[in-house]
Amino acid sequence: MKKIEKPLDSGSTSFNSATKDKRLRGTYPNLLKLGLRASRLARYYDDSRGDPNIIRSAGLSDREKRAILYIYDNPPASMSYIGDLRLSLAGETCPMCGGQNPGELDHYLTKQRYPEYACLSYNLVPACSCNRLRGEKLFDPITQARVLHPYYDECLGRPLIDLRFDPSATPPVFKIHYMIGEADPDFGNVKFHVDNIIRKTNFLTHISKRWGKLKAQPDAILPKHRDYRDNKNQFHEYLAELSEGKSVDEGANAWSTIFLRSISNRIISDWIFDNC
Repeated sequence: MKKIEKPLDSGSTSFNSATKDKRLRGTYPNLLKLGLRASRLARYYDDSRGDPNIIRSAGLSDREKRAILYIYDNPPASMSYIGDLRLSLAGETCPMCGGQNPGELDHYLTKQRYPEYACLSYNLVPACSCNRLRGEKLFDPITQARVLHPYYDECLGRPLIDLRFDPSATPPVFKIHYMIGEADPDFGNVKFHVDNIIRKTNFLTHISKRWGKLKAQPDAILPKHRDYRDNKNQFHEYLAELSEGKSVDEGANAWSTIFLRSISNRIISDWIFDNC
């Protein structure tokens, strides 16, 4: 989970030009009408911040749906922004789940249900394989809770979760703890995002393995930790600074940051001091 900058260009002009290209036999002339509406749809999406509680599918014909999905899968050179976006965060933190190496594209509004936004850059978020796990469940129409949008939700820039567990247990049970209160206006969306994206990944397995490695090989997980072993306060401050540094480098809700933030909890840090 990470807040990232929205693309400067919506891609609507490039898409409109592509719909008029007679050489694109897989799409021409099926997208001419949609091409004329592309800029307006982009403005509407941006004004609505991609919120599925506001945006409704335009009800395209089956022919239009097939054509727009074809052009997304086979973009012409004029729509190179699609490929550029896909690789823009390779090797970095996944904005959707907080894992590593987002080398795919997630359609925030899913392309099957909202095909008219399938080629809109504002709707295309670099992501890892987590984008294949969430399915079509994007929001709850009753509570209006929804998946967080990395281009629009500022809360992704602050710490949202950590993990609570008994460090002496073998193996420990890791429980997700929310760092924002239920009265926070973002709480419902954060919880929905965690339940429908984070929990479907191998996040907790990853954390469990990191904890196991820390106990077995603390030097591999905690660089220079032996320089901060004079007392528990010093060691706790060391872990807190390590967590903050990782947050600056990879994001407040990257998996590696969440792990370090969790073990910098005073109960955990004291246990590590005594046992590792």
